[in-house]
Amino acid sequence: MYQNKSIREVFAMRHKDTELKLALFSLLAVMCLILGSSTLAMPSKAASFPLTIIDGLNREVTVPRPPQRLVALTPSITENLFALGLGDKVVGVSSYSDYPLAAQNIPVVGDAFQLNYEQILLLEPDLIVGDAQLVSNHMAKLEELDLPLLAINPTNLQEVMEDLLIIGKATDALGAAQQVIDEMQVKIQHVQGVVADLPETVRPLVFVEVWDEPLMTCGPGSFMQELIELAGGRNLAADADSSWVEYSSELVVERDPEVILLTRPYVGEVMARSAWQEIRAVKNGRVVAVDSDPFVRTTPRLADALVELVGILHPDSF
Repeated sequence: MYQNKSIREVFAMRHKDTELKLALFSLLAVMCLILGSSTLAMPSKAASFPLTIIDGLNREVTVPRPPQRLVALTPSITENLFALGLGDKVVGVSSYSDYPLAAQNIPVVGDAFQLNYEQILLLEPDLIVGDAQLVSNHMAKLEELDLPLLAINPTNLQEVMEDLLIIGKATDALGAAQQVIDEMQVKIQHVQGVVADLPETVRPLVFVEVWDEPLMTCGPGSFMQELIELAGGRNLAADADSSWVEYSSELVVERDPEVILLTRPYVGEVMARSAWQEIRAVKNGRVVAVDSDPFVRTTPRLADALVELVGILHPDSF
């Protein structure tokens, strides 16, 4: 079913086109760096150590010296440390830390639910970076073992960039953090320029299928909804009760989305659903599978996901 040649060719063309646009935006970002056109400005001088930071758990965290041995407790944090050029200092990661490829060779110290404290101690980290919502369950044990923790808590795209600065400050990588942020902002601002004046009537209604059995989607407070709105779309489940919810197939049919985004590659199965044949997205062939990681991980790739998404929602304008 997934070996349909025309479908493969369509996705290959879309991927190649997106890569070209991202390359152009990266070039623009370098130009902006040269001209100094950042809107999330770096502090006037590099951080001096020891330094104290207020982290995502509202704790004062003191970092005595630039860390040389880092442990990341989520895949997103692993990716962010590599994005800041700190990959050679990462000695431990969480499960599913698969990007970039080099991260797959680093020892795994646990996941969101369980940490291998013995292994973490053996790695002798001088800074552990974790997600505030996930690491709270491990706080007591980490403090008991006197393991240094910096927690971050991004809830939107702006806070992702702010937390990159916090990580950059704590790891003596402020310059790299600012460069990454500048590149993100170039992409975000370009997309905003494309969709800013679009009337509501041409902002497509989008359904995101996160899972099929049970049917699940994204609601308010999710990064997916923020990206949809920034890309000039409307989330079909914007009135849901939470960020990630089970959803009624009948309600999807009733609300009739113009675009369906899938986080897994099963376009053919969705297109073949008998109950969905009258949905505009199905009738017009606007059912699109995307790589979910850039859309949901709190990393610089959120800006790349935004570029990809505006190309899906407004192919004639972008």
